[in-house]
Amino acid sequence: MSQGAHHGNTPAAWTLTILALIGSTVSGVGVIAATPWLFFAGLAVVLAGCVAGQAMRMAGLGTAPARR
Repeated sequence: MSQGAHHGNTPAAWTLTILALIGSTVSGVGVIAATPWLFFAGLAVVLAGCVAGQAMRMAGLGTAPARR
């Protein structure tokens, strides 16, 4: 195993993970309740998590892209 491996333990990764979990839960409740607006609200939370995670990564709170 590499010495520098941290497996995504950064604030950006945790923010994305938590918002994606909340958004998918809200979307799931929207599907079960047959409420389209709740489903799309959950998708918006997931999208917001992706944007927030990328912004935090660009601000230095994530990892640098791997060189190939």
